[in-house]
Amino acid sequence: MMRTMLIFIFLISLGISPIQETSQIKKIEGVFLGRAENGYSFCGKTALGMEQIVIFDEVLSVILEKYPLHEDKYIGENFIISFIESIMIWRDDKEKTSTVIRLQKLMPGQHLKG
Repeated sequence: MMRTMLIFIFLISLGISPIQETSQIKKIEGVFLGRAENGYSFCGKTALGMEQIVIFDEVLSVILEKYPLHEDKYIGENFIISFIESIMIWRDDKEKTSTVIRLQKLMPGQHLKG
């Protein structure tokens, strides 16, 4: 009886807990546009050279200590942004978050290499 109860509780917990899938680290070059309602906004370039606005949900605190992005002085600055996208999969829904894990300010004329 106790064993059956433990198995039942275990199976229920599997249905409730999210499964997290994390992709590899990605890099883009982007110009900081400022804080957005849901995060930090950058204008980045796609592989085809098209401009696209990207909003990152989170930025590591060590990065915010070096580059306090809540201040207007970084708006218009060009950065190489390294980030991870995490996907939490629930039974009937999924939530995607992107976290900046490294930020490197580029000098004028400097660009992300290949």
